Amino acid sequence: MSRPSTRMALLAGRSQLALARLGQELLEQKRDALLREFYREVRTVFAAHEELEAAAGAARLALDAARVWLGPEQVAAAASAAAGEIAVEVESVSIMGVAVPAVVPRELVRAVAARDRAPEVSGPALELVAQRFEEELTIAIRLATIEARVRRLAREIRRTSSRVNALRTRVIPQLEAETRTIELVLEQREREDRFRLKRVKQARARAGPGGRPEWAVRHWRRVTEP
Repeated sequence: MSRPSTRMALLAGRSQLALARLGQELLEQKRDALLREFYREVRTVFAAHEELEAAAGAARLALDAARVWLGPEQVAAAASAAAGEIAVEVESVSIMGVAVPAVVPRELVRAVAARDRAPEVSGPALELVAQRFEEELTIAIRLATIEARVRRLAREIRRTSSRVNALRTRVIPQLEAETRTIELVLEQREREDRFRLKRVKQARARAGPGGRPEWAVRHWRRVTEP
């Protein structure tokens, strides 16, 4: 829908154009901040993956050693007795107005006495296996949190970039074209008004007394003079 070519429409168009440009600038700043945070989190993910692989390798090595020393049956029985759920607390943090999940830091590596079995019965091999897998689980939960944050940031970056592109390629050019059209129409009207005013002044300058044209005055004098 085109705007009426009036001064009010021109002022409104300029105001909307300034607001759109400001919005584009703010969104670009938000996108850049999100990108910096995204790249930082991606580097953290890579580092956490390497840490997790190392922890998983150490856990498998400890498990294999325990099976050799104690036998697979005893290790399986100990693993079944230790099965359970681990509660984690997730909170939401804000990055440039984007809510991202974050697990509240928690140390999952328990003390020997907290594993509900006598260490003198289970032996150091099983305790080492439990410790290694608890270390792996701690890293895995932290990695899952970071990956969830990366996915949330990636979605917000795509959404923000889409809004920036829409402003830059559609909204702002359209407002600029509409504003320029109104300016041209108003300039043309102003030139026409000046031209008409000039013609009126010229006509008044040629007019005689009483605002009558000179030819009308001369005709009146010929008629009225004896």
